[in-house]
Amino acid sequence: MGVQTDLREKLISDYAKLSPQMQKAARYILDHPNDVALRSMRALARAANVPPSTVTRLMSAIGVETWRDFRDHYQDRLLDNPASYAQRARETQRTDNDSNRDAHLLESICRTEIDNISAAFSPDFVPHMITACEAIEDARQVFIVGSGAAYPAAFQFAYAYRLFCDNGVLVDGRSGAFGDELRGIGRRDILIAVGAKPYIRDTVRAVEYARSQHCPVIAVTDSDVSPIAVDARTTLVARDTSQSFFQSFTAALSVMQALVALLVARGGPKALQRIAAAEEQLAVFDTYLED
Repeated sequence: MGVQTDLREKLISDYAKLSPQMQKAARYILDHPNDVALRSMRALARAANVPPSTVTRLMSAIGVETWRDFRDHYQDRLLDNPASYAQRARETQRTDNDSNRDAHLLESICRTEIDNISAAFSPDFVPHMITACEAIEDARQVFIVGSGAAYPAAFQFAYAYRLFCDNGVLVDGRSGAFGDELRGIGRRDILIAVGAKPYIRDTVRAVEYARSQHCPVIAVTDSDVSPIAVDARTTLVARDTSQSFFQSFTAALSVMQALVALLVARGGPKALQRIAAAEEQLAVFDTYLED
């Protein structure tokens, strides 16, 4: 494990013990690691909306002596992600010609969504995905929860998963049955929770209830220290950065689709047979319009 990875893990493991101000700084650093490499300490503190002294105390708390040492670790990380420099260069060269305003906005939206997906599928993504797949494959039941804007990602996974496995439970609380859908959840099961700030109470409550029943959690969320990532078996970070007034769940949806694809790839002939059977069943109901 590299030093930068050690620092990240230290920030996550010590997060609950930090003061509220240091938590604020730690979350910003976890969510925006490139800013540590590219900004001064004062600029980073301003972006995190904390005093520079808070960043200094945070570094001391995780065993880093100087800002230079801290920044060097994150600059080393950027050597593996040269696209981050290219992205910033494009932003620097961007002009705000009113006649091209709409085109520039659409281009910016496209770049932001691509960057969100690229960040989710970082080099650290593979081991976390494998851990998630192994937990799902070993589970008695797979509960899936995601409310509000996260619901499409949760539903997409649940629908596709049911085409090749019959132990999926979509927890969506229709007709007030939210608690009923979690009945019987336990240590032999797994809960996949999707959410981003502002976190919806039902999703957080589902995660808390699962933990109280010793059920492992796979968190697909915007931060390693989000409420649904606390004590998770594994966390798949999907940024929700958006050029619009509303957050983006494009990366979360991509992660859920990738999880389904990997499960099918690992599922062998049994998964293919179940998908074929599901297609035959859908054909009985004439589900799809044929040309």
